[in-house]
Amino acid sequence: MMRKACSLIALTVMLFLALAPAAHALVLDLSNKRIEIRYSFDGADIILFGTVGSSAAGSINDPFDVVVVVRGPEEAMIVRRKEKLGFIWINGESIEFPAAPGYYAVAANRPLNEIAATNEFLATGIGFENLHLAFEGGARRSQTVPEFKQALFDLRTSKGLYRQEEDSVTMIGEGLFRMDVHLPANVPVGEFQIDAYVFQNGQFKVRERIPLVVDKEGFERAVFNFAHESPFLYGLMAVVIALVAGWVAGVVGKKS
Repeated sequence: MMRKACSLIALTVMLFLALAPAAHALVLDLSNKRIEIRYSFDGADIILFGTVGSSAAGSINDPFDVVVVVRGPEEAMIVRRKEKLGFIWINGESIEFPAAPGYYAVAANRPLNEIAATNEFLATGIGFENLHLAFEGGARRSQTVPEFKQALFDLRTSKGLYRQEEDSVTMIGEGLFRMDVHLPANVPVGEFQIDAYVFQNGQFKVRERIPLVVDKEGFERAVFNFAHESPFLYGLMAVVIALVAGWVAGVVGKKS
């Protein structure tokens, strides 16, 4: 079933390209544009398909490379440095990044350093090291930002939320390519954007973007909305439920 669905998507993309104006050198499509998170959600895998055609970006017969960047909703992140005080560790200096991507993945058909020079990726913002992240604290913190930015990357990577060159883009042939996008169980909720970049002879040629939505559904959606719209009542209800559960457990324990 999955193979038939993938074949249908590939044919749809190629047909769209054939009917599209010449200016559309790059066309993308997803096997699923909306991911629903329910109680049994343990992650999701979707397939990105794309095709590159002849245009000002170059002939389809010329060699080209594809880099795909998947970026999740932005959220505030505070990174703290641990400092040892005597025999204990305490929180030391910290930096807040008000708008860090909740999910970030970079994949390509071959290693980035073989596709283009560093300045090309810097100009297009490809790669976590090339992301411009605003931070709180003013100019006096600017010297320590790279260290905290790397710590943010390491922390998110350990949770499976940042993936740089851990996945790959597969070149199928005739200008067609695909990538398997893995979303872990702890993926943030919100709007994602998937950007595909085409490089030829080490130079950036064209980019195309396709959206992806990850959202909670059913009972999980109701709880999520209640917690964010009425945080005080949600906290109060959580305390009441905990007290009732403790009381019930105590009664059952006495009877046994």
